[in-house]
Amino acid sequence: MLNQTGHIDQIKQLNTGIVYRIIDQHGPISRIALSKQASLAPASITKITRELMDAHLIKELEFPVLGLRGRPAIGLVIESEGWQFLSMVIEPRKITVSLKEINGVTLAQNTYPFDVCGNDAFIHELLELISQFFADHQMLIERLTAISILAEGIIDPYQGIVFQLTGFNINSLPIAQHLTKQTGLPVYLHSTVDALALMDHFSLSAKRQATNIIYLQIQDVVNATVLNRGVTLDANTQKPLLFGHSQLGESNQVACYCGGEGCLETHISIPVVLQKASNLSCHYPDSVLFQSEISIDKICAGAILGDPLCVYLIEMVAKQLAKPLSLMVSLFGTELILINSPLNIASERLFERLHHYIHQYASPLYSSHLLIEKSNFSVKESESTLIQRALYDGSLLLQLLQG
Repeated sequence: MLNQTGHIDQIKQLNTGIVYRIIDQHGPISRIALSKQASLAPASITKITRELMDAHLIKELEFPVLGLRGRPAIGLVIESEGWQFLSMVIEPRKITVSLKEINGVTLAQNTYPFDVCGNDAFIHELLELISQFFADHQMLIERLTAISILAEGIIDPYQGIVFQLTGFNINSLPIAQHLTKQTGLPVYLHSTVDALALMDHFSLSAKRQATNIIYLQIQDVVNATVLNRGVTLDANTQKPLLFGHSQLGESNQVACYCGGEGCLETHISIPVVLQKASNLSCHYPDSVLFQSEISIDKICAGAILGDPLCVYLIEMVAKQLAKPLSLMVSLFGTELILINSPLNIASERLFERLHHYIHQYASPLYSSHLLIEKSNFSVKESESTLIQRALYDGSLLLQLLQG
């Protein structure tokens, strides 16, 4: 009986999520069209939509039908007003806290200094800032549904644990457990690469043929996620993908905050590229970087113009990325690599060199048809995507329907 109950709950969660997603993406939509798109019986559609309407998560809206006269049709749309979540983006020495509606509209936002050391100090200061934010914006808060946290480090989103965090001296902190205990809200914790990848998928997947994708982030951190038809690999394995902490086999003897040495991130992250440019510029007197303020924009502009040092730096990034990426391409049969990075300014040169090296290392069965494209979404734009996914898969919807 318990197994049967669990099975029924899973079906209800899945079907409710499907109905909500279709209304969100295609509304206003009639119940008949919704039934066809969701492949659910009209009776099931009636039951699910009634529950969502009673919870004020969807509503009816009149809309005109082209080519037909008479009364407008009645369609269903998302009702997000009043449903809110707390978004937190944790970065070295600062944290941005936002109150958002579940459709992504920002109602209030504050950035606080955040420079603490140790698990106890970290969670204590975090809870204090949340309390301060609630006190400052209590007139705006209505139905708070969840907390979304984006951060960079060694993170287990499924256990809600931060093992290490860039810029902070913390170790195996069960952050979700602490916050849920204090607030009573579910916590969605992820690396920013997951949010960026989902943002890209929700926004642009309908325009793409490729469904097997690697989403690569090269910024202050280096990370990747693998998506197959919009489902991330770690959603199935329940294990985070630590791409930036893979070893190249050629240690640069630089210690990484993860505890390893010579991780990929210590070779090609943006701060490392800038440092290498600074170290090498004295050997390239004809370079635009010689005795000049160095920036990623200047490196990319120089690479486009054929500046030898700038070209070398882009070549270095492409070559060191290619080996771990080619292994993933061969394992997963990847069709498309999407790159989110300031280096995208020189995307034509970077992508051409990256494709060149991947073709050398990966199986031609996949590398010969591989596409590499840029994705320019910002972390700010992607803050709502974890909540959006939890609504689409039904997990958060069931909690809201149950009160």
